[in-house]
This record gives sequence, structure tokens and C-alpha cells, in this order.
Amino acid sequence: MYDETDKELGEQFKDYPRQKMARWDLAIRRLLAEKSDAAKPLSVGWLAERSGFSEPYLHNVLSGKIKDPPSEKLIRIAAALKVSYPELATRALGEHPGSFFKTGFGQRGHIDYSQHGFSIQSLSPPGAGSRDFFMGLMTIKPLKDLKRWQFKEDSMVCIFVESGTLEIVHGGNTHTLHANESAYFDGGVPHRIKNIDTFEARVFLVTRPPIH
Repeated sequence: MYDETDKELGEQFKDYPRQKMARWDLAIRRLLAEKSDAAKPLSVGWLAERSGFSEPYLHNVLSGKIKDPPSEKLIRIAAALKVSYPELATRALGEHPGSFFKTGFGQRGHIDYSQHGFSIQSLSPPGAGSRDFFMGLMTIKPLKDLKRWQFKEDSMVCIFVESGTLEIVHGGNTHTLHANESAYFDGGVPHRIKNIDTFEARVFLVTRPPIH
């Protein structure tokens, strides 16, 4: 069922692609400003002296003419700025507008599996990498026992029950989850979800890696 949901949400999200692009120029400029003790940012000459690169090369990086410098050069630039390469990379990704994605009602996927007794509405944007996750609102009909599911290997699932009572069979163990309780488990283990209440259950579902 996870694969089926992934496919259908992927179709709905195709008109709302996400881009992740590192803006090394903006991240380095911001660090030059942060590391300065004066009102002005540290100069390109300062960075050239400490990184060993020429000023023309660094000007090309800071102007965006060189959009994706080799990682070995970025490591040297990061060391000159006294930050780790992972921190520089995270900052560079964070400078791209796509790193903050606001999802409106029209950009949410929605799937109604009435034949299976539940529906899912996505609350997160389409996944764009292994660091992303999926968040959705699932409604399950009263006393509905969902078919046996198994998510992908190395996946994790978190469930928060807003209303209703769930019975979750995870592997060979059975667990009861009441309203305002949550569970976090390995999605690679076969599991089954049942709403054991006589009214509809509302459940927030988070998975990583994401369902589209």
C-alpha cells in the first residue's frame, strides 16, 4: 500500500516540483560578514590569503559565475572561514529559496481509498532527497482493519493519534494507541493498523524516507 500511495501522490505532485540547489556564493558572503569584527565583511583578499586561491577565482565564486566549485576547493574555503564543510554545505542549501517550501491547500496531495477504509492528505511538500520526510493526515473509518503494510527497508514511521483508538500489529507484537499518544517504529517490519473505535480515527503520519 505504501508503494501505491507513493505512486499516486507522485502523480499529484508533478506540477509542484521542488529544487534543492546549493548557493555557495551567498553562504560564503554571509560567513565573510559574520566573521568580521568590523561593519564591513571580510575582504576577498583576506579569504584568498587564507584559502590559497586567487582573488579572481574567488570573485567568480562569490559572483555566482562558478556555481558548483569542486568539493576539495570548498573544503579549503570552509577551513579558511573556520567552519566545517558540512556546515558550509548546509548553509549553502539553506540560502536557496527552495529550502523553505510553504504548502498551501492547492498543493496538498489527497488520496481517498474508500475501498480500503481510509484516506490520506499530505501536509508536506514532495520529497526531494533522503533527508526529507513525509507528513500526512490519515483518516480511518470506524472498526476498519487496514491491509498488512510493509514500508521500505531502513525506513522509520511515526504516528500520532489525534482521535480514535488504534491497534497496531508490528511484527509479532500488538500495541494499542489511544488519542494523544504516538508511536515511532521501524517501517521495514510488516505491520497492520486497525481503528478499534466506533468513530473515525484521525492520525498524523510521518515517514522517512518520504512518500512523495
